[in-house]
Amino acid sequence: MGLATTLRGAVAAMLLLPSAAQAEFAVYGEVELAGLARVNWPLSRIAQLDAMVCNVNGPDGFLTVRSGPDTSYPKVRAFNRLAILTVDIREWSGNWVRIVDGYRTVTQNGISQPVKELPVYGWAHTGYLCDFYH
Repeated sequence: MGLATTLRGAVAAMLLLPSAAQAEFAVYGEVELAGLARVNWPLSRIAQLDAMVCNVNGPDGFLTVRSGPDTSYPKVRAFNRLAILTVDIREWSGNWVRIVDGYRTVTQNGISQPVKELPVYGWAHTGYLCDFYH
């Protein structure tokens, strides 16, 4: 079997495997989601950054923050699209990052609203946290 055949097989297998969370680039009202936040975290010198809940357009429709970095840990709180979570990028475990707070400045449709505090402390999967402009 040649190298080209092996590479074609590997590419075909990757296309058939369930993929990791994709970057969401979308506009909801006044908010623009600009892809997965974790891509830019290694470039930051700031320990705590804000990221917006994204990629929750499936049947659940929310991101679950858990007490530990895995789905086996108990649920702490759930967040709908466009909630803002403050992450501590110094604390990682695989694809999970420490969440130290939350709040909301827009509705799920991206319309401004008064700031609503959403206290939380736990872990969230980085595939559901996007950079954003508002």
